[in-house]
Amino acid sequence: MPQYKNVMENLVEEEYSRVASTLGCCTCNKCRCDVIAYALNMLPPKYVATNRGEVYSKTFILRNQHRTDIMAALAKAAAVVREQPRH
Repeated sequence: MPQYKNVMENLVEEEYSRVASTLGCCTCNKCRCDVIAYALNMLPPKYVATNRGEVYSKTFILRNQHRTDIMAALAKAAAVVREQPRH
């Protein structure tokens, strides 16, 4: 049975982990989740239907194409969460 996945979730989580300390926002779990969820809502989903292993190769391809969009979304999301943290 084929699987499907929104690889944008992985890309945003990876990029957040890479740049979290530069966003000027609290990094507690609640704020982290808020920033990632807010950013994902600003980005188009990228679903792939794959057999084993293909998700990772497609994730690699998408990573370079969408890094700028992901960074912009994370910066905007961090600004919103920084102004009104829920923790």
